[in-house]
Amino acid sequence: MAAEPTREWSDEQLKSDDLPKKDIIKFLQDNAANSFLSEQKLMGNIKNVAKTAKKEHLHTAYNQLFESKRFKGTDPVEDLTERVKEVKVEEKPKEAKVDPVDEGPPKYTKSVLKKGDKVNFPKKGDTVGCWYTGTLEDGTVFDTNIPTTARKKKQTKPLSFKVGLGRVIRGSEIEEESVPDHEE
Repeated sequence: MAAEPTREWSDEQLKSDDLPKKDIIKFLQDNAANSFLSEQKLMGNIKNVAKTAKKEHLHTAYNQLFESKRFKGTDPVEDLTERVKEVKVEEKPKEAKVDPVDEGPPKYTKSVLKKGDKVNFPKKGDTVGCWYTGTLEDGTVFDTNIPTTARKKKQTKPLSFKVGLGRVIRGSEIEEESVPDHEE
């Protein structure tokens, strides 16, 4: 338990404009229990407290501190906190350890244009043509090869690539859609 501090100022001095609010706040923060400071709304940066606290409030709080004798170290938790601070902790250098995070497979949705028969499907090395649209989770399209106008439709072709050679990013199993090699 902390010893009771001596009163630094009389009532007349507390009311005086010569005594800055910051001095009173510092005294209270140095000598009052945290629960008292919290109740009086006097915790935190002295400059910030001085901006919001009125001189009369500080005067009253100062007098209440001596009446209630709620000095630093009188709160049970605070007394324990002070003792914990006194215990020296052996500091070990922290090693930055970064473990890779497995977020699982990329998310995608697929639309089946025509159900496959599980017999006829492209083998590794076969060339396939794909129409695709890549969207973000919120639906924003970031890439597509599907033409938006009918005039462009005749000029565009599906994305062609050989299956199983790692030429395109991995996706779901390819649902077969017959795509003619030439215009009819």
